[in-house]
Amino acid sequence: MLVAKLKEVWKEITLLSTWIASVAGAFIIPLPSWHASDDNTVFLMKFGVFIATALAGFLILYSLKNKMIQTWMRLSINFIVILIGTYAAYHFTREAKTLPYLEKDIVIGNEFKNSNPFEAFEASHGFLPARNEQMMILLGDPEKAWTKESIMTNRVQLMVLLFLCYLFSAGFIISFCNLMILYKEKYTIKVEEKSSGDTLKETV
Repeated sequence: MLVAKLKEVWKEITLLSTWIASVAGAFIIPLPSWHASDDNTVFLMKFGVFIATALAGFLILYSLKNKMIQTWMRLSINFIVILIGTYAAYHFTREAKTLPYLEKDIVIGNEFKNSNPFEAFEASHGFLPARNEQMMILLGDPEKAWTKESIMTNRVQLMVLLFLCYLFSAGFIISFCNLMILYKEKYTIKVEEKSSGDTLKETV
């Protein structure tokens, strides 16, 4: 009796387990090093990743009503394509909006202050260090060179892109798992129909 009931709800249990694992991962996934450059970013990023996986959980509710393999195939393809595009955008944005300093990335701005320390350094030394060494001039403090508003703008942009990466990755995992479950159910039904047909022929 118990085994029969478990067979009836095994799909829901599998999808729910996948979603729970995604939510739990929101708290243990290591965040990129640039989040440590601002105290408020730590909480916002953890909260954002949690919300992303929670939103993806609505796909489980949708899967209970829609059991069309074609629908979940399209969703899986759309999620993976969008995820690749979003991650590429995040990667290039991170490269452009951060500078390394002491084994972590520091978010920089787009607008320099009136007293630009890089220009002063180049004027006094006759050269400007390579991009991956320029943060040494500021001793890890981007507000010495860029306006606080432009730094915050770049930080928000990185946070949004990372949030979307987690959202689409969770959506892809859930939709792809559901697709595999539906294929397995379809294959099992075909095997059972074939077995019953062969048994019927032998009986006749």
